[in-house]
Parts: sequence; C-alpha cells; structure tokens
Amino acid sequence: MTIDFNAKQRQYEAHKEAIDGLLLQSITYGSATSRKSIPQLEKDLAAYVGAEDAIVCNTQFNAFILLFMVLGLKAGDEVITSPLSSGIAVQASLFMGAKVIFVDVNENDFTLDVEQIEDAITERTKFIIPVSLFGNCADMETINALALQHDLCVIEDAAESFGSRQNSKKSCQLSKLATTSFHPDMPLNGLGNGAALFIQDRELRAKARELRTQGKDGDTYRSIGIEACMDEAQAAVVDFKLSIFDDEIRRRQNAADNYTSALKESSIKLPLLDPQSNFAYYPVCLGNRQAVVARLSQENIETKIPFTQPLHLHDAFSFMDYAVGDFPVSEKLANELLLLPLHAYLTPEEQNKIITSLLHE
Repeated sequence: MTIDFNAKQRQYEAHKEAIDGLLLQSITYGSATSRKSIPQLEKDLAAYVGAEDAIVCNTQFNAFILLFMVLGLKAGDEVITSPLSSGIAVQASLFMGAKVIFVDVNENDFTLDVEQIEDAITERTKFIIPVSLFGNCADMETINALALQHDLCVIEDAAESFGSRQNSKKSCQLSKLATTSFHPDMPLNGLGNGAALFIQDRELRAKARELRTQGKDGDTYRSIGIEACMDEAQAAVVDFKLSIFDDEIRRRQNAADNYTSALKESSIKLPLLDPQSNFAYYPVCLGNRQAVVARLSQENIETKIPFTQPLHLHDAFSFMDYAVGDFPVSEKLANELLLLPLHAYLTPEEQNKIITSLLHE
C-alpha cells in the first residue's frame, strides 16, 4: 500500500463525472478566457470570503504584480515579508525593482514575528506582506494596526490559508489587500495554476481588472498591462472544488485531530493548529528529519519537506547580503519541518500506518 502525500488522484476519482463534464463544457466555449466560468468563480469566491468582489488570475505571481502596479510600487521602495515562504511575493517585489526586507518568524505558528516588524520599518517601506503558512494566518490585527500607524499597506499572502479564519473573519479579508493561489499544491486547487486577488477599494479593483487583460477595454488599449487571465477550464474546476471545500476542511480537521491525539505524548514537536485553520497541512518538527523521511519512504509513505533552507540562504538572493544566523528561527524550522499526508481522502487505516511508523524508533 502506497500512501500519497496529496489527494489529487483520489479527489479526481471521487468527482470524475462532474470534473470531466466541466472540462468538456469549457473547451466548447467560443473563448478560452473571461466568458462564463471566470465571472461565476469570482462571484463565488467573493461570497465565500465575504468580499465585494474577487479578481482571478493565471498565477499568484501575476496577482502580486497587478497589485504592485495599481499601488505604484517602484524601484527603491521597501517590502517587509518572511524568509520562510514560497518566494513568490519576494520575486514579484524584486521584479518591480523594490528592496525586500526580511523579518523572522514565530516558532509556534511559522508566521511573521510582529515584535520584529517595527524595527524593520524605514521611511522607504511601502508594504508589509504577512505570509500564511500551513493554514496559519499571521497576527493580522496587530500588523494592520502597526501599518496604520506608519501609513503602510498590508497584503495578506493567503496562498496556504484560503478557508481559514481569524477572529471570525475569513482569510483574504484580514486586510484591505490579499492574494491567494489555486496551484495544485494549495488547499483549494485547480488542475493547473491559478490565483485570485482581493482589493477592497473599488477604483483600484477596476484598474487591476483593466491591467489584467493587457490594459485593454474591449479592443481598445487604455493602459500598459499584462496578460494574467485565468483559463475557463481552470476556473470551472476551481469553482466546483470550492463547492466541496468546506466538507474537505472538516475531514482534514478530523485527520489532524487524530494525529495530534496519537502523537502528543511522543518526542515529536507538533504544530500549534488554530481551530479556525483550513488544516491544509500537518507540519511536525524533527531533529532527525532525514532519517524519518527515509524510514517512511521505505514503508511507501510519501511526505514533503517544505523548505530545504529559508530564502535568504538561496544563491539567487545572495545579493541581498543576508547571512547564516540572521533569521535563526526560520533557519531552524527549515531544517526540521516535515509535512505529513493530510487530506480529505486519507483512510483511518492509512493514518494508523503513518502514526505507527512515526512512533517506531
């Protein structure tokens, strides 16, 4: 028996008829983008998170670029974010010519350490981008209050927290600006890439929509934009998966509770999981991570190492002049974090096998 890390194949098999029907229908439309499924997905995403509107894109990178364009990010501006992340917000910021300033994370929930943010703010700071990780949202209330004091924008990077809540508000509505991702590795995913951005200001939303389609209004170019439209087929699939998303969250929460109950007396460091999380992943911290990965692999249990090292230690970002030891918590977590299989289609028998293997010394 092989235990896969994710549920892609099982989810498809469980809903094959519906997904195949949507794909077939999508490819018969006269246009591949922005005709039927996309407006419906945007409506449903907005209703789900409690927003006025949503704007879907082809990638989260382009979602960030659109936000940066409408907000006027320019060379020399500074963006504060986490070194323990996918790097999408970082690369988009650098693409715009901005300078990225890293702030370390909390060891308990893996999100930005709010006590360190203020020391990183300068007269050139424009954005704070808190990155949600494994379903955990950063302390958005404190970050928003700090940003207000310094007249800064906060962009919630909600790629891994779509469906989570904080103080009874849905992720993607915890600040005035947010992006999320529908990449196949994300909690709500399509068959390929995809993303959405949420902008509370109506005029900025209209500008982002225009820029998303090469700056065109119909056949007339109104401004210089980018090509960031989502395909109809992707939109149809993501919209269908949104309809079953809350049920899948509940099932993942049950599996997460099982892990915690079985492992809480062990030496394995368990995550601090907010009960309002989307339970997208189940991270554990292991001092002997490689040995555990090898043992579970021998037993046909697939796991995932989320980070080999934090962003500031990658060669591509060496020009930023950070060094080993600058962000000790991120560096420690990158060496210890391991994600266990956690999805809505994980059987009790499979989970028992994973737990037994973890507890075997």
